[in-house]
Amino acid sequence: MPHALLRKAAVATGIAAVLACATALPAAADPWDGSDIDFGLGEWDVDANSFTIDDVYLVFPDTSTEYTDIWDGMGYQSITSAGASLADEEVYCDPDSNVDVTVDSATGDLLITCAADNAAFVTAGLTVVSQYRVYAASDLIRVATWITNDNATDVDIDNVEFYTDFGSSGDLWNYQGQSDAVLPVPASEDSTSRDALNGAGAQWAVHFNEYDAPGGIAWGSGAAAAPATLSELSGDEYVAQVSSFTIPAGETRAVAYFALWNPATLITLDYTNDTDSGQVEAANDLVPAMAEFDSFSGRLTAGLEGVSVVNWGPVTPVEPAKPQLAATGADATPAISAGLALLVLGGIATLVAVRRRSATR
Repeated sequence: MPHALLRKAAVATGIAAVLACATALPAAADPWDGSDIDFGLGEWDVDANSFTIDDVYLVFPDTSTEYTDIWDGMGYQSITSAGASLADEEVYCDPDSNVDVTVDSATGDLLITCAADNAAFVTAGLTVVSQYRVYAASDLIRVATWITNDNATDVDIDNVEFYTDFGSSGDLWNYQGQSDAVLPVPASEDSTSRDALNGAGAQWAVHFNEYDAPGGIAWGSGAAAAPATLSELSGDEYVAQVSSFTIPAGETRAVAYFALWNPATLITLDYTNDTDSGQVEAANDLVPAMAEFDSFSGRLTAGLEGVSVVNWGPVTPVEPAKPQLAATGADATPAISAGLALLVLGGIATLVAVRRRSATR
């Protein structure tokens, strides 16, 4: 076998080994100590105080790491509701130990969960729980936020904003439904490009920089109840705004935002944070992968079953297993299954009941 093929085979084997180890992490939730989180093909820099992922180091099969500078902050969130006296209220946890870290035993995904500490949410009668899901393949990151209305009356949310600051200014490399008639690419990251993307109904985009790892973001579905649009595009700063929606009394609504990169591709390209180190190849490879966001299904919906995700769409509840009759003919299984389903759907609420805070900042 040629040397290059042997090397690629060794890298592929190493990547598979790293991912296998990632899914074997303990499943019990633990308070976080504020340090970077080693998981899969990345070393993840998480910030509780603004509840963001600030960056990720690429982890090679030999355990060496490489700075990617893919983000200076991904997933900042703020909630505005004039009726609930919330004006760009940022979601955060403080101190670090109020963040829980676990691995989903069913999927192998890393879960980083924050039951928001904001006193403003408590005053507004809202329970806000935000969670980063780093998927087992290490390529996809989802930040989902559940907003529960604990009031006896409906609450109108004016908007929810997701803010991403990529590591360095560069180019808009591609976008959903790209057409030269709309906007040729690469394009400047500015208000003209923002308006073109919004006008075309694009819901995802890919950012490129000559040094940094390329990355894509996806902010919703145009057919959703509360579609999202880009409210700002300036240099490497992208702000997606989810439009207004109502949360009925006692109910929960969720919003979700995604980031996609391709660490396995970067590893095979021997990426370093220098020019001409695979950035173009990785960005081109990332564009077809972004088609995953053309529908809200598959792994994108993991852990959101039975929830109305207002900027994407409803998620079909998990069907309980078909009851099996006992040998005597008596059937107690349906009640047990219903109880388990309630426990699953109430997992977020249980976390909130245990962890809810009213700290000031």
